[in-house]
Amino acid sequence: MKKKILMFMLLFVGLISLSACGSSKIDLSKYLIEKRTTLYTAEDELYAVTFSSGTREQDYELDGVVGEMVDFGIVTLSRLDNAPLADDTYTYTVQINDQTYTGFLEKSSVDNSYLADVGASAPMDATVKIQITFTGYSFNEELINTSSQFAISADKALEMANEELKEELDNITSDKNVKIEVVMKNLKDYSNSETRNYYWYVGVVSTNGDTLGILIDASTGDVIAKKV
Repeated sequence: MKKKILMFMLLFVGLISLSACGSSKIDLSKYLIEKRTTLYTAEDELYAVTFSSGTREQDYELDGVVGEMVDFGIVTLSRLDNAPLADDTYTYTVQINDQTYTGFLEKSSVDNSYLADVGASAPMDATVKIQITFTGYSFNEELINTSSQFAISADKALEMANEELKEELDNITSDKNVKIEVVMKNLKDYSNSETRNYYWYVGVVSTNGDTLGILIDASTGDVIAKKV
């Protein structure tokens, strides 16, 4: 099964809380096949746009081996009221400093948004501008580096995940033939129109089908939920 499908399966809403203890021999940072470190955001009166970027494995394959890593950046368009976007042709232009990328957004398979991978990442000090055009509308904004305002960095969140999941990590890797791979994402929650919430998500999948997941509040460091 392709890794991309497995990674989407890890992004669920009903995470189950459970505590863990012990001392893990596993270092999650050595198994990262996707790590999103920066998140740029903007919105107007109707729409929200995010640009989430980092590095990922070029060719997804669940084999427990981290292959060649490449830069990537996901531009996502959604409605502020979370209603489905109309079927349309969504054209984007992303400018990261002095580099420009163009293309078309595709309908998401997991929510009401449209998105695309522009094949480039934005560092913490970048200037990111995005224009998205579709029938009768044009979204044209300079994005804010929201991730620079997080109290919990990507590296710190990964350390927390390693600690919180240590017993389960030891359990699923007790068989030396079982390998794991890890994804780390920054997620947004605009479900409350008055509040913008952001989280770090760390998901683990093993070659025998076991999965672990943890959701951490990027502003407070609180563990919101775990799936073990």
